[in-house]
Formats: sequence, structure tokens, C-alpha cells
Amino acid sequence: MALEAQRENAARRSQTYWLLSRLFLEQPAQPMLDELAPALRLAGSAKGAGAAEVAALSAAVDTALASSQGITDLQVEFTRLLRGVGKASGAPEPYESMALEGRLYGDATEAVAAAYVEAGYRDLAPDAGPPDHVGTELRFMSVLCFREMQAWAAGDEEGAGGWLEREQRFMDDHLLRWVPQHCERIAELTTHAFYLALATLAAAAFTQDRQDVAAMIDARR
Repeated sequence: MALEAQRENAARRSQTYWLLSRLFLEQPAQPMLDELAPALRLAGSAKGAGAAEVAALSAAVDTALASSQGITDLQVEFTRLLRGVGKASGAPEPYESMALEGRLYGDATEAVAAAYVEAGYRDLAPDAGPPDHVGTELRFMSVLCFREMQAWAAGDEEGAGGWLEREQRFMDDHLLRWVPQHCERIAELTTHAFYLALATLAAAAFTQDRQDVAAMIDARR
């Protein structure tokens, strides 16, 4: 794959992770949805992996924007599913340490924080609480892909390969150990089209991206 194609690929992956990060971290409000709607419509009209899920997410955003009650319903579901306050309904806590160890600030939290610092980052989403929040981990993946993109743009193939390997490690050591199951649980609990589409899109994106990153690393060997 040519350097420019590699750069574009990394940019697309960074944007996808950033979008997912925002949707897991930010309570949906009209300004945010107004901003996202055109981009989602465009992405949902394209062909390829994840397009159907993006189209479903886009349709759900349009439905929410059609009325103030639609946005209110979206905000209520966000709080129930993604803020760790839905224990009565079985909603999962949005932290890796809770998923893997049943406690906050566990070994996973320390390992995730160390991975951030090793890459040169610390407070990626300070308002999210512990650094192993699903949205913060997704934001870190977006940053890694962005750094990969910068390396390709500079013609630094060795540096880009290093960022790819870091992405692969973080997916294997953290994201893929718990986020697909987290998304499956959200999909089981919600009847809201927006969060069903988000959970489906996120799970599909991780699986496809892991395959793509592995293929790119293997091609460099």
C-alpha cells in the first residue's frame, strides 16, 4: 500500500475511534448531534465494512433530532447505559477493571494508565473518571492512529510501523479483552436504535481493525 493510502487509512481509523470515543463519553445534546448528523449521513452512504452500522446510527440521530423528546430519550438512555448508574437494570460499568476484576482502580487501571504514559499521554479524558473508561481507551486508540497517520505523512515508515505495533498491543492487552462483551451487553439491554447501532458498530470496528492492523504489520515483515 502506497504511503498516501496508508496515511488516509490511518486517518480514517483515527476518526472512527474518535467518533466512538465521543459517543461513549459525551451525553448527547442537540449541538453535538447537529455536528455529527451530516458526517454520519455521508459515511453511512458509503460502501464497505461498518457502513450498515453507521447508516443505522445516522438514522437514529435523525430521529432523535426530529423532536426535543427524542433528544431527552437519548440522554436518559445514555445515563442508564453508559454512566455506570444502571445497576438495577444490569447495565455494565464502563471500566475495564470492573469488567475483568469486579473492582474500580484495579490492576487493569494501572496497566492502561501506564500504556498512556509510555506513549506520551496522561489525561486523555479527565472527566471520565478512572483512565480505563471505555471512552478513554477508545480516545487513546484514536490518538495512536493519528500518530501513525503523521508518520506516514512524513514518510517515516519505521515510525508508522512502531505506532501500528502499539495499536495492536493495546487492542490485544485491553480493548479486545472486554469491550466487545461490554457492547454485547449494551445491545442486549437497550431497545433504543441509537445505542443498539453504537454497540454493534463498536464491536464490528474492533474486530475488523484488529485484522487490518495485523495484516499491515505482517506485510512489513
